[in-house]
Amino acid sequence: MNMALVKINDYISYLPASRKPFSCDVVFIKTNKATWIFDAGMSQAAADEINKIDGSKNIVISHFHPDHIFNLAKVSCDNLYVTKYTKRYTFKGTVLENDTVFDEEPEIKIIQFPSSHAKGCLCLICGDYAFMGDGTYAKEKIGNHTYNAQLLKSMIDVMENIPCPYFCLSHDRNFVQNKSTVIQLYKDIYARRTPDNPVISVEDFFNADGSVKEQ
Repeated sequence: MNMALVKINDYISYLPASRKPFSCDVVFIKTNKATWIFDAGMSQAAADEINKIDGSKNIVISHFHPDHIFNLAKVSCDNLYVTKYTKRYTFKGTVLENDTVFDEEPEIKIIQFPSSHAKGCLCLICGDYAFMGDGTYAKEKIGNHTYNAQLLKSMIDVMENIPCPYFCLSHDRNFVQNKSTVIQLYKDIYARRTPDNPVISVEDFFNADGSVKEQ
């Protein structure tokens, strides 16, 4: 299936996620110094888009799941940024242990993102947009979606402190969403916690395909 880049603004575009093959949304940000790529994806289309970029290329990996890192074996870049958990799977890359700002135009900021979905998630912030990969999603097992209540509270706190009006969530049919809408969803989930259970089940929040149900 051939897919075209979707333009968000004059310097940000993305290749939408696909199901066959299962591949995440791949984001491309053009600054005055380089092209920044958020997640490498798994599809050949994503690898081709990355490889045809001229000039300096920096890749940031949100987390270590295959649909986000598989194409690293097929592409080249000048810099690769990961967490220590992701590096266990990529075997390469510069580990970021703290929030990091890159002095470019537009500015690129990469922050640590607490997540029930996977350990060691990163979020990339540029202008009005925060790219979160799968970081907001639940821990997934077959027929079971859950959040760790403490991690969920930490995630909500981080999201509330992000100044961007728009959050971008990989795999969601609405890639770009209003910050307030996203935060309210996760506050609603957090409100379901009980004192005697550190885990919050959210199976009824999700469709059979894993997408979030319309609230």
